[in-house]
Amino acid sequence: MSNILNVVKKNLEQSLKNNYAAVITLALSINDSGEPKNFEEIAENLVSSYDNINAVQLVPGGVIKYTYPLKGNEAATNFDILHHPLHRKAALKAIQTKSMYFSGPVELKQGGLGVVGRLPIFKKGKFWGFSAVIVKFDTFIKSTGISSFKSDKYYFQLSKINPVTGKKEFFLDDKSDFSDKTFKVVDIPEGDWKLYIVSRSKSHQTEFIPLFTFAFLLSLLSGLFANTLLKKPAELQQLVNIQTEKLTQSEFLFKSIFEHAGLGIIHTNSATGDFIDMNDKFCELIGYSHEELKKMNFMMITHPDDLEGDLENMNKLRNGEIDQFSMEKRYFHKSGKIIWARITISPLWEQNKNSNSHIAIIEDISKRKETEKEILESKQKINDIIDSIDGVVWEGNSNDPGVSFVSKKSMDILGYTPEEWIADEMFWRKIIHPEDRDWVIDYSNQCARDKTPFDFEYRMIHKNGNTVWVRDIVSVYHEEKTTTRFRGILIDITRSKQFEIDLNNSLKLVTEQNKRLLNFSHIVSHNLRSHTSNIESLINLIETSDDEDERNEMMGLLKSVSETLSQTMDNLNDVVSIQTNIDQVVEHLNLNHYINKTLEVLHNQISKTEAIIINSIPDSSMVYFNPAYLESVLLNFISNSIRYKHPNRKPEIKLHSYTENNYLVLEISDNGIGIDLKRNGKKLFGLYKTFTSNIESRGIGLFITKNQVDAMKGKIEVESKLNEGTTFKIYFNNAAKEDIHH
Repeated sequence: MSNILNVVKKNLEQSLKNNYAAVITLALSINDSGEPKNFEEIAENLVSSYDNINAVQLVPGGVIKYTYPLKGNEAATNFDILHHPLHRKAALKAIQTKSMYFSGPVELKQGGLGVVGRLPIFKKGKFWGFSAVIVKFDTFIKSTGISSFKSDKYYFQLSKINPVTGKKEFFLDDKSDFSDKTFKVVDIPEGDWKLYIVSRSKSHQTEFIPLFTFAFLLSLLSGLFANTLLKKPAELQQLVNIQTEKLTQSEFLFKSIFEHAGLGIIHTNSATGDFIDMNDKFCELIGYSHEELKKMNFMMITHPDDLEGDLENMNKLRNGEIDQFSMEKRYFHKSGKIIWARITISPLWEQNKNSNSHIAIIEDISKRKETEKEILESKQKINDIIDSIDGVVWEGNSNDPGVSFVSKKSMDILGYTPEEWIADEMFWRKIIHPEDRDWVIDYSNQCARDKTPFDFEYRMIHKNGNTVWVRDIVSVYHEEKTTTRFRGILIDITRSKQFEIDLNNSLKLVTEQNKRLLNFSHIVSHNLRSHTSNIESLINLIETSDDEDERNEMMGLLKSVSETLSQTMDNLNDVVSIQTNIDQVVEHLNLNHYINKTLEVLHNQISKTEAIIINSIPDSSMVYFNPAYLESVLLNFISNSIRYKHPNRKPEIKLHSYTENNYLVLEISDNGIGIDLKRNGKKLFGLYKTFTSNIESRGIGLFITKNQVDAMKGKIEVESKLNEGTTFKIYFNNAAKEDIHH
């Protein structure tokens, strides 16, 4: 029983090896692009060459796409084995072990019971799919030779654990329990099968057999044994002939693959590196003849830069550290040119045996390497061009926040490396100037949603903290329905933007100066004309008068008009001095110090009117201002609050300060007679504009004060109600004094 079982096992293993040769041949038909070449022709030859194969398949990505013969197997097309519970486990085991594994016996998609052998295929280190053979169950059993061992004494059984239920299943006819019988079993690891040969009689005796019966049986068994010995040589010879035929077919197939494969194949001595044999394709690839190569070793034609890695892998292979290896290396062609090749080395010795030889499959990848070189050179040229552009070139898409590419110019313009941009998906948003960030992001998102190009200017923060003005010009590309790609260039416009700002400021200043000049010319024209007209009239009267007293009276009037003209000229000179002084002294001044100084100057007026002064300004309040101007401003506003007090109540003056944006705001509030802003608001700060009957009003104080505050880049606001009081708000610009000068 043991001998017969081993013969059946050998038959089965030989059948599986034929299947293995078939799937390897089929796998070699797949090129680097993952496309099978001449599938129909190769598959037809394989099916016709092996009686134990019913069909072959290619299963890219785990989905059956190619089947031969297709007739009768149409139902299996597009079947996804990796997502089917009955096939998934076996398929994954083949991928995990990177070796051929047999699934079944199982009900086939196209009908009937069968065994499926699958070899995983890997391209460039990635799983491509399977090369598979389909063997119907009847064909599978026939290949084992079980039918040639029919006997009344024993029978065969085949079992396997069901991958879904986890229970043992039996597949041959007699499925009765044989645990109480004598049996032998062997394991078939390629499919996790167990093959049994079972005695048809029970394995134990229940009674003693009489001596004469024992003698009779012994004689009978001796006769049968002698008969079996006489028949055994013929049976063994028949088995030897069958195995010889199968070996001949396998040898023929191997030689056919070796000689006619589309890839170079060499057989090499593992110890010395000498070539033992090679196919025509390798000779064609390397330029040497068979006879020349058999006198050489692989080290003689390997590029020196690749030899060390090749020898290191070979040592690992000989020492059993690896089962096989693949690498890309360079060979020297007989003509001297360099050939790039991808080699896959597999040993030709059994495990735990001493190394002797190995086989190598060589694929010419020179064209691919040349293409890769051209692509790299082209990419480098593009990068060089991009880096030479005077702007930051960037790229991103609508599916992922952040940017996927930034040119090196970013380091020159903004101080950040491309790696800093790409590492943080929120980086671009973070370095936008805080005052521009919200509207820039909103505007960008809107343009992205509308899928329209955009061109806008905003500020960014340099790595050193400086502000950089940029112009962002963005183009929009539609690659897929769900993907929009953005490519833009950030141009540094800081200098031109500063020039634009300076130009606008200059224009604004010139416009304002023109307005003031026009207003001033009107004032000069009006006031001087009045005085000169009066002088001219008085002179005429003096010249025509004969009365000495009248002439003296006229001279007195002329002197008064002359003094008034002089005062007017002084006022106008003060205004001109403020407007034309481009080198005002600006200092960091303590506000309370100057307020107290002003209150000392006005001490008599405060005492006389019993004015109440409430000062809540902190001692730490500081302003950038011209000292003389500050004295003038405080004196004018506080004295006006006293001068224009309400006749029915004591004057109460409150001083308060606070910060607003870049300004320190000083509020001076009183409870005086107030101003009718509806009637007089527009001319409140005009020259010689008065709004009360107070004889001390000349209409020059507020005009002078307004010009002084404007010259210091500040502003004045006023709130007032008649008979309730007035509040003046003086905005001191707390920018640097250089900005004030500017």
